[in-house]
Amino acid sequence: MRVPGAWGVAGSPVQHSVTPMLFDVIGRSVGIQSPSRLIIEVDSVDELISHLATLEGDIWISCTAPLKYGLSKWYGDKAPLSESINQIARIEGRMEVGNTDGLGFLEACESEGIVPRGKILKLRGGGATARSIALEWTRMGGLIFPIKGRRQLPDGPWSNMVNQDDEADIALDLDVSPGQRHDTEMEAKRTLSVSYGSDWRPDDFAIKMVCAQHLVAWRILYAPEMAAKLPSLDDTIGLLSEEKRKITIHEW
Repeated sequence: MRVPGAWGVAGSPVQHSVTPMLFDVIGRSVGIQSPSRLIIEVDSVDELISHLATLEGDIWISCTAPLKYGLSKWYGDKAPLSESINQIARIEGRMEVGNTDGLGFLEACESEGIVPRGKILKLRGGGATARSIALEWTRMGGLIFPIKGRRQLPDGPWSNMVNQDDEADIALDLDVSPGQRHDTEMEAKRTLSVSYGSDWRPDDFAIKMVCAQHLVAWRILYAPEMAAKLPSLDDTIGLLSEEKRKITIHEW
């Protein structure tokens, strides 16, 4: 396979992101010696594209807020139904894109014994991540209970799977500022958070999700030919935790 010259994360804020470490530990586990790390703090797609134009070679980038929706508009019909892109790869000068938020959420849920079919997910927010999760959750037979936050979840393929009459099985607040741990006050049988800060723990659902969506990105976009060699979700979390431990010891 072609090995990228650099990989990392783009968006704002991104200093708390574990994504660069994830690229490194997964890369090493499949025999790729770590390419250069990229931590690109940008507020717009135009800024990101301009920055990437200054770099040579193949590049793999995981993107976060506020770039996801803008990237879907930039790449037009390449955008998924959720109108959100969170992974881009420049390979031999060609840009490939994908979205892994929803699939990562499902895999993290599976690791916690949560099966979408017939379950109601109360979802606050209407941004790129909310749309991606709503899409994949309902594709697997789950129902959603949308709650207006900064934005309302728009109509989409999930619209015929809305249930606002019964108690929610799971509550997920996506209006939390990035880089913060958060417990929602939304009522449900169980609450989940996909937000984490520098004080993250291996058992945080948010860490499970970011690891899961990153593994999905390797499987479907970055290196599908290496899918069978990738570590499991549990092993990936273990590798990430060990990397954090080494960094903490070094800083001390």
